[in-house]
Amino acid sequence: MTVVAVIDTGTNSTRLLVADAGDGKVREIARRTEVTRLGEGVDKSGRLNRSARARVQRAVDGYAEIIARHNAQRTVILATSSVREAADGEEFLAWLAESHYLSERLLSGAEEAALSYLGATFSLPDRQRIMLFDVGGGSTEIAAGKVGRVDYARSLDIGCVRITERFFKNDPVLPVEADAAAGFINDLLQTKVDPHYLVGIEIAVAVAGTVTSLAAVDLGLKKYDRDAVHGHLLTREKVGALFDRLAGLSLKQRLKINTIEQGRADVIVGGALIVLKLMEYSGIDALTVSENDILDGAALKLAAGEL
Repeated sequence: MTVVAVIDTGTNSTRLLVADAGDGKVREIARRTEVTRLGEGVDKSGRLNRSARARVQRAVDGYAEIIARHNAQRTVILATSSVREAADGEEFLAWLAESHYLSERLLSGAEEAALSYLGATFSLPDRQRIMLFDVGGGSTEIAAGKVGRVDYARSLDIGCVRITERFFKNDPVLPVEADAAAGFINDLLQTKVDPHYLVGIEIAVAVAGTVTSLAAVDLGLKKYDRDAVHGHLLTREKVGALFDRLAGLSLKQRLKINTIEQGRADVIVGGALIVLKLMEYSGIDALTVSENDILDGAALKLAAGEL
């Protein structure tokens, strides 16, 4: 086992995992999340927003102190959708890594899907065919296979931040806006995702902030509880009801739901719509929510010297 540290600079949040990892196991030492919205405006401008860069820098500054305190032997800072698409993304990632003495890795969409799949499935039975949905801020990954073996992976340019910025101009969201967003998502799924690879799925797993927040709301939690959320089953009917409920609320009203953090309340409707359309397209009736995700997959790969 090796103490490793992984930072993920996602489109909506910057996250940290310090863990003792190896031999197919991840023992969490520290885990942190900050909503930093690195992807703010990238879909329109093609560049990283100065304020967003500063928010991520502050988060990484704090994470670097935690990493040092736990004497991590191997470290990496990952970047995904917003950095892939921004003209200045690679420069920003390189600067972040160099200034904090971290190795860096800009993931392709397929690599992102594979790491998320590994993180979410490493503790599941290896005899079953598993599908993974990872609904992020700027992209959504779909992967299918068995434990440790992905045979189909796709990264789609739909995420809760991207959908919100493109389609939702009113508060609450207007039905015509939701219909336009749903049509866009459906068109992308039909042109980019081969349904033949989605046949024979025995377990469907979903990760990332959208689905964990939806699970917490569905459970009626007063305070977010990671243990309660992990393993929670979200049916398609429940996701549809949650989307209708949240879309009918104003941002101010959504902010009053304790288990939806401030930096997610404005994009949760877009995220819920993506989850619903994924389930409809793939014929999935229920999703198992996982708190294990790309951070855990990256920790396993890092400990093995493969990242």
